[in-house]
Amino acid sequence: MILYKYMSFQAARSVIENSSLGFSCLEDLNDPFECTSFGFEESDGSIITANIATNACKNRFSRNYGVLSLTRQPLNSLMWAHYGDEHQGVVIGIDVDLANLSDESAAIIPSQYGEVIYSATKPHNNLPIISENELMSIGNGIKFNSDAFNLVKRAFLYKSIEWGYEEEVRVVKDISKLPFGYHVGEGRCNEWNKITVAGRPLYCFDIPTDAIKEVYLGRHIYKNVSKKKHLSGDELKEILLSWGRRDLKLLQCGADINSWALTANPSINQQS
Repeated sequence: MILYKYMSFQAARSVIENSSLGFSCLEDLNDPFECTSFGFEESDGSIITANIATNACKNRFSRNYGVLSLTRQPLNSLMWAHYGDEHQGVVIGIDVDLANLSDESAAIIPSQYGEVIYSATKPHNNLPIISENELMSIGNGIKFNSDAFNLVKRAFLYKSIEWGYEEEVRVVKDISKLPFGYHVGEGRCNEWNKITVAGRPLYCFDIPTDAIKEVYLGRHIYKNVSKKKHLSGDELKEILLSWGRRDLKLLQCGADINSWALTANPSINQQS
């Protein structure tokens, strides 16, 4: 199965050239309601209230797990505007099986179970209050299974219906054992490489080179050169030619004059 990642040109260049995908912590995502949809029921006999349990779970889930946000649709105009650098960026199509994103033994939420649930109201008062022992176990090697999935689903896969246009699919991996914390430490550990982008940590996970199957170029990608001065027109052309020589499908996005849809046609930079 191929899923897609919208990003800026510079980010896409890093992903393609380094064969890695960035996982973020929950607190660095753009929805302030992340990890607040547990819906714990109040318990008269517990010292842990629903509010305490929600805040504690959010803190532990956020620091101990990395989230990769993908989508099913590479030609969503709103997604291009919001995440594809205003149509000046790139969408990458990733074979999630080749990228080891569907392995149930290597993720607490693998790709095939990561469809985000969009709802007009939050779940409420229907999840048993978490015990102190259960709370302390969050971040200590939770494995994907039916017993744990209900809790992690509430933590990572519920969002307001306003976000439904994203058609998001998430992959969540345990980063608690990596030898660098949230605020300090960069470097490599096995298949992970931690970097800092705009003051926030990004946990880059290595994938096979052939896991990247498709590259969609934004309809305004050439404005990136004149507007942002990252590189010259000749440099951009050479980079696109190098992508075209790889074993992937290189497509140029455009606007259909007969509808509101985006189109994607083979790029002139794709070489046979």
